[in-house]
Amino acid sequence: TSVENLSRRVSAHWNDATLQSMEELLQGNPSIVITAHRSPDGDAVGSTLGLYHLLTAMKLRASVVLPDRFAPFLDWMPSSESIAFHSEASEAVENLVAGADVIFCLDYNSLDRAGLLSGSIEKSGAKKVMIDHHREPDSFVDVMVSDPTCGSTCELVCDWALASGHWGDMSIAAAQCLYTGIVTDTGSFRFPSVSSHTHGVVSALLDLGLKHSEVHESTFDDQSLSRVQLQGFAMSERLKIWKDGGVGVVALHLNDLERFNYESGDTEGLVNRILGIRGIRMAIFMKESEPGKVKLSLRSKGSVDVQALAVANFSGGGHTNAAGGVLRGMSLAEAKTKVVSVIDAWVSSEA
Repeated sequence: TSVENLSRRVSAHWNDATLQSMEELLQGNPSIVITAHRSPDGDAVGSTLGLYHLLTAMKLRASVVLPDRFAPFLDWMPSSESIAFHSEASEAVENLVAGADVIFCLDYNSLDRAGLLSGSIEKSGAKKVMIDHHREPDSFVDVMVSDPTCGSTCELVCDWALASGHWGDMSIAAAQCLYTGIVTDTGSFRFPSVSSHTHGVVSALLDLGLKHSEVHESTFDDQSLSRVQLQGFAMSERLKIWKDGGVGVVALHLNDLERFNYESGDTEGLVNRILGIRGIRMAIFMKESEPGKVKLSLRSKGSVDVQALAVANFSGGGHTNAAGGVLRGMSLAEAKTKVVSVIDAWVSSEA
């Protein structure tokens, strides 16, 4: 069957020893807590909920806890209402983490990425499992599945279900969550990390009865008018382009966000719209998230390595073509000056 063929092509990081360790950790009805990184995106929410549905189908006790809330366009995901957020119920979440036998760390590879959860995860005596696809992981876990060649953590969770013989526990709810993470983290299958195996996994999810068009509609076609207007304003009034270097930057002030009644997630995807402009090879989106703190999203095409730029200049990280960072202790104007100097240096180095 196609599932048998697929199971032979899963990430090499799901080797026999790792699969054995996973099986042993899940023996004896352990208390399982599933976590992901702060400011959770589609892959973080999709992988945690997808794994939650798989483990629940295996009759295991699992809960999902996240450092803070995600954008409302992911609220439709099955069982999202069961997630506990540290930012809203810190004591309850810390008790859950403290009482866990097994903690899954999904879509992050260093404790500081877990935000408000990092302290309680570090203190916990639970066995820890990392399933992630970011470069240069820290070794704070007992079982590590880290594959930077993979386009999403959700694909790695699907690989585990395939390789471990648990594909039969894949419900439509799990498939919806995992497909969402694959679609969002691969930029709708546009990044080079997408492989024939990615499409094979998606094909297997469709064979289960997943309606991908419904996922797309729920995730991408449910935007508020103010979000659309904010993105239009950003592109028409706040875009700066370096024609020679093929770089585009949008910077939004807190006042800009307030003017358009900003809600979490309203600027999601904006950086990809910059990258979509003809001739642009690198896109940077800057947002003043609070006074003295500017968040950055970086995207690129081909061999332009935005991860290296983010690590070197913006206390960030990520992937070759998609990275993030933050500038603290400076106004948006000061942050823009810094970004302009970094881009000028990069453009002259490329010339």
